[in-house]
Amino acid sequence: MVEPVERPMSAANVELQIRRIACARCGATFDCGNGGRDGGCWCADESYRLPVPGADQDCLCPQCLRRLAFVSGQSA
Repeated sequence: MVEPVERPMSAANVELQIRRIACARCGATFDCGNGGRDGGCWCADESYRLPVPGADQDCLCPQCLRRLAFVSGQSA
């Protein structure tokens, strides 16, 4: 389930839409689109890069994304 949350302008002067979503793996709810150092999504600050979810999938929570990076051989 996606619940849009209002957000002020980011540091990049681009309005981001925060989504409250359930992790596609574990079901934990989290905010997608905030928490990053520069006003973006928290996942942009992570040191690893994994493929973006497909159209039929949604984002992973921080814990599941870090676990996937570890399993994929990228340090988290």
